[in-house]
Amino acid sequence: MTLAFKNYLGLMVAVWSPLALAAEEAHEGGGGVAATINFYEIALHSLHLNPMWEPTLGSLACLALIIVLGLVFRSSVLRDTANVVPSGRFSLRFIFEEILEFVVGIAKDNTGSEFRKYMPFLSALFLYILICNLSGLIPGLPPPTETMDNNVAIGLMVFLVYNYAGIKEHGASYIKHFLGPVVFIAPLFFCIELVSHFSRPLSLGLRLAGNIYGDHTLLGVFTSISYLVFPAFLLFFGLLVAVVQSFVFTLLSGIYISMAISHDH
Repeated sequence: MTLAFKNYLGLMVAVWSPLALAAEEAHEGGGGVAATINFYEIALHSLHLNPMWEPTLGSLACLALIIVLGLVFRSSVLRDTANVVPSGRFSLRFIFEEILEFVVGIAKDNTGSEFRKYMPFLSALFLYILICNLSGLIPGLPPPTETMDNNVAIGLMVFLVYNYAGIKEHGASYIKHFLGPVVFIAPLFFCIELVSHFSRPLSLGLRLAGNIYGDHTLLGVFTSISYLVFPAFLLFFGLLVAVVQSFVFTLLSGIYISMAISHDH
């Protein structure tokens, strides 16, 4: 077992286990099953708001965290403007630089020389989904990305962005992307392409929600059995799922933009 993994396991046991214990209700109800605390529901109840706003509250909390982290990163960069070479030390700036470099690779692979136009959108998309996914690893904070309404909203944003990019690149000729290669069956292709394009926000949201909900549910089930050691291993799996699903969503968004601005049709 490597030193890094030992440190990770020790951190998860020391920090996460007490949180998990605190996130379980002491009382029994509904057939003697202990209910898990949901801090978003508690906040909404104290504000006399409908629990249906839980995903929205979670999303706003994640956005607020991203804004704070972004301001800290910006101040760090401004303080060290003379040094453009990354220090290599593990810090918030190092994490942001690695994430941005990773997203730059996605943007370059899909949009080529046009990557600077779409880099801000893809970076914001990746960071938002990643932070939302990771928030689910904290007991009592269900991730906003396990709900379809939040995910379909993100998918609709992707839908609007890549279609806007296609229209901006091709103008009225963008309609040719929906007509297929043969003129006499163009109406059939047009209907098929419309269904395909309008289903993309749903498929993006469903894929993300299914994976995050499954991971969060699995973690909750095993946490109710044991608070120590074993959930720490599951948290490593949850961390992997959070990163991979953020990557998949961002990659597919980059592919959709690439297809929209392509001149191969």
